[in-house]
Amino acid sequence: MSTIHSIWDIPHKTAKQKWMWIHRSTAYIIVKERPTHSDTNYIKSYKKQLVVTLPLSTRFMRFELRDWATGNRLKYSPNSQYDLGISVNSKFASFLINTGATFFENDRGVKGKTDYRDYQFNFYGKARTTDLSLQVYRGFYVKNSGKYPAWDSSNVQPYSMRQDVQAVSFGYNMYYVMNYKKFSYRNSFAFTEQQLKSAGSPLFGGYWSLFTVTADSSLAGYYFGKSLSPTADIRNGIISNVGINVGYIYTLVLKKRVYATVSLVQGLGMDKSTFVYADGTTSDRKVHFASKQQIRVALGYDNGRFFAGTMGMFDFYYFNSESDATIDYAMGKGRLYVGYRFPFEKIQNKTLRKLNLIDYRL
Repeated sequence: MSTIHSIWDIPHKTAKQKWMWIHRSTAYIIVKERPTHSDTNYIKSYKKQLVVTLPLSTRFMRFELRDWATGNRLKYSPNSQYDLGISVNSKFASFLINTGATFFENDRGVKGKTDYRDYQFNFYGKARTTDLSLQVYRGFYVKNSGKYPAWDSSNVQPYSMRQDVQAVSFGYNMYYVMNYKKFSYRNSFAFTEQQLKSAGSPLFGGYWSLFTVTADSSLAGYYFGKSLSPTADIRNGIISNVGINVGYIYTLVLKKRVYATVSLVQGLGMDKSTFVYADGTTSDRKVHFASKQQIRVALGYDNGRFFAGTMGMFDFYYFNSESDATIDYAMGKGRLYVGYRFPFEKIQNKTLRKLNLIDYRL
């Protein structure tokens, strides 16, 4: 049997060979050995295996109406729940399929109902990781309602529920992993690689975000407005934000199977915001300095075939003002998971061999 060095070494003279060449060249590209870009003393790759994870996860997006004049703030939170899903991980990305099963849903009679669509994607390349998110939430409750005398004295219910409030966020983050030959992002967050020795890496990149909130009436409301300045009487708002990311991530490995990952990234940028007040007037704010923090944590066990653990990703966006009210917001997700890596390459090659697409005689 001759050695095939490229797709042009595959026979393609006769009509049958030309027909098979189309399929064999595709199979050649699939099974072709590719160079390793990482230090194998630190990172073990499972890119040729099928990684299936069963996660119990929660996602969220919340915001705060922050009144700089009085120092008070209203914390708007969704009524969150935990969803059972099936995650299929590849070399480049992690995708979660929701099964529809939910757990630990909070009391709707106390915190109201939240309808949401939350899409958070994480793409892990050789030396760069990219995050994309689109979140649409409707229905919030004011988490710190009891801290305001006017609400507390009413004794109506524990929280103010606002089914009319809708918030939408879109975000983009990019990080360059400078020590990608020894540090693996995929170990803790995609499970297609395993960190064999402790290692870390500086991170550098950029971000962009857009946040909007709409309501039928003022976010301050009747009870809380008494403790806030007139600039907090916001009904609708839109905030765009752009900046750079600088941070560090580190994974500690114990006994080659237990690991803990911590990452902190500081974002520095500028924001542009426009607010519509309850009386219909509009405030088109000047460009201000803004900041952002991202925290990622993970703790897990991995023996090469079976793995389990927990992880969390959190982004916090902060906006400044000398005296006017602003809106800060946060987003993220958390998971508890168990998973297994299936030897997909053996099944793949056996199937291709039966179809006469690999290991055939030239």
